[in-house]
Amino acid sequence: MNQTSAAATTRDRRVPTAVFVSGAGTNLQHVIDLAAAGALPLDVRLVVSNAREAFAVERASQASIPVLIAPFDRHAESRAEYGARLAADVRGRGIELVLLLGWMHVLDASFVNAGFAGILNLHPAFLPDDPQADDVMLPDGSVSPVFRGAHALRDALSYGAPSTGASLIQITAEVDRGPVLARRVCALLAGDDEKKALERLHDVEREVIAEGVSTWLTAAAYL
Repeated sequence: MNQTSAAATTRDRRVPTAVFVSGAGTNLQHVIDLAAAGALPLDVRLVVSNAREAFAVERASQASIPVLIAPFDRHAESRAEYGARLAADVRGRGIELVLLLGWMHVLDASFVNAGFAGILNLHPAFLPDDPQADDVMLPDGSVSPVFRGAHALRDALSYGAPSTGASLIQITAEVDRGPVLARRVCALLAGDDEKKALERLHDVEREVIAEGVSTWLTAAAYL
């Protein structure tokens, strides 16, 4: 096989992907739809949930995607043991790309360093290009604190921030401080509570997922 045909084979290949979810799975559905339409060259072959009752499990079932229910029991194993066990199970299914889309569990280094081609996380905030910065300049030139952690949207509302956002980042050992692949701002409006803001944020998240995954695929030479 010559170099040209080898490159074409790489570009035409669908990347074996697992989507990790904890809730309703609206962004899981978006990825399933993008893959089915050929908009992203992903083979979504596994959905992992740490909550058996999550509606994302039903979405996976409707799309005939295998599901792995993987709750973390801190009384039965350490976070490191859980991460290593989960990584071995997921890698054993040939997964190369992991997408964390509403996954409410911090994965230990035993998972992060398990040899996946990529682990990407969707975070509900506008994160800075400098992963060590604790302030971020927004597109309008204003500066905002960076909201990290599991309750970033709630924290932005409590702070009275005029906007939040969504970012797709590569996972590193430091939580919510990986390289940014794509990000968008989402305004917070008077009278917003977490539910109302999240409904609008989902539209922004869908744009960020499509752009960020494409950026990663290009950098990793899948596109």
